[in-house]
Amino acid sequence: MNHKYIEVIYNRFNVSDKDKSLFKKISETPTERRGYILKDVEILAERADLAYTLLALYRQQVNTGFVLADPLKSEGKEEKRFFDLNTGITFHLQWNPDWELRKNHKLLIKRGVIAEYVDTVKLVNKDKNGKACYLCKENIDIQNPKEILFKIELAGEKYYAGSNFAHIVNNHFTIMNAKHRPQKYRKKILEVSYDFIDKTNGYFRTIFNSLAGASIEEHEHLQVTSEELPVEEIRVENKDVVYESNGIRISRPKYYIPLWIVEGTDKIIIEDAVDKIIIKWHGIDEQYHTENIISTKTDDKYRTFIILRDKRKLAGMGKKGPMATFEAGGKIILSYKPSVNSKNETNEREIFDRATLETVKLMLVGISPEKQLTEVEFKY
Repeated sequence: MNHKYIEVIYNRFNVSDKDKSLFKKISETPTERRGYILKDVEILAERADLAYTLLALYRQQVNTGFVLADPLKSEGKEEKRFFDLNTGITFHLQWNPDWELRKNHKLLIKRGVIAEYVDTVKLVNKDKNGKACYLCKENIDIQNPKEILFKIELAGEKYYAGSNFAHIVNNHFTIMNAKHRPQKYRKKILEVSYDFIDKTNGYFRTIFNSLAGASIEEHEHLQVTSEELPVEEIRVENKDVVYESNGIRISRPKYYIPLWIVEGTDKIIIEDAVDKIIIKWHGIDEQYHTENIISTKTDDKYRTFIILRDKRKLAGMGKKGPMATFEAGGKIILSYKPSVNSKNETNEREIFDRATLETVKLMLVGISPEKQLTEVEFKY
C-alpha cells in the first residue's frame, strides 16, 4: 500500500483512528472474503464519507489485481503537458501502454478480471450476437470473479459502483444502473449526477459519455473519478457569458470543440438549463448529435460542462480509437503501438514522441461537429 498517499487521504477526510483501521482492513482483504468486504464497506459508508468509502474499495481492487495497473505507479507511463494560452488549459497527453492490457484475454483470466469458464445459460440481456451485457450485475457476478460492486441509491434509483479495471485515472469507477437500459441521454441522468457529487461532497466528479465514446451502449452508466479534468481550468471571460441571472451563469468559452458551461447553486435551475442545451442540440440533428457531460461541485457551487459531439466524428488525428469525455476534456491517453508487420496502422507511440500543443489541438478539432449551437432561450 502506498503509505504516503493513504496518509494524504486520512488527512483530507479527517477521519477517526477506527475509520483509518477499517479503510486499511478493506484495502488489504482478499476478494475471496467478499461478504466481509461488503459488510465493512457498508459500515464505513454509514460512519464516514461515501467518497472515503469508495477510495477504500478502490484500493482493495487495485491491491488484489482487479484494476490492471496501480494508477499511483508511474512505471512505463510518460506524460507531456502543454499550456494553451488561448483557453487557459494545461492539456495532458499520456503514453500509457497499460491501457492495452484490457485486450489481453489470457491476462484478464489470470488476474481474475474475467472467468475462464462461464455457464452462458445463466447470463442475461444478450445482444443479437449472443453476447451478454457486461454491466448487468447478474452477469458481473458470474463473469468477473474479482469485481466487487457497491450498491448506491441515486435520485431514487438503484445503481452499482464498480472499479474500472482498465482505468484511465486514479479512483476511476463505473456507476451502472441496476436496470438494463440503453446508454442514452435522459434528464434524470443530471439528477443522478448531482446526487452522486452531493453524496461525495464534491470529491468526485461525474462523467456521462452518452453515445460519444461509450464502449457499452446497451446499458446506462456513468464514470466517476476524484481527478480533475483539464477542461475544468478553462478561462471564461465576460464576452463568453450568454446568460446570467438568479444565481446561474451560462457560458460558451473558447474551446476546440463546442462547449457550454452551466454553473450555480440551484440544482433544479441548472438541470433545466443543461437539458435545454442538450435537447436543442439533438434537435439540430437527431440522428448524429450526442454529447459528453462532466459535472462537478465546489463548496455549494455546481458546474456542468456540456461538450457537443457528433457520432460520425469520434476520433481525432493521431488517435486510433474513439475519444470520449476524458479525451474531449483534455486528458488524452495514447497506448497503441502496432506490431512490426502491421502496415498503415496509427502508431500512437510515434504520435506521442513528436507531440506538441498543435497535436492536441488537431485531435480536438478533429472531433468537433460541423454544425454549431449558437442560441438557446433561457428565462430564470
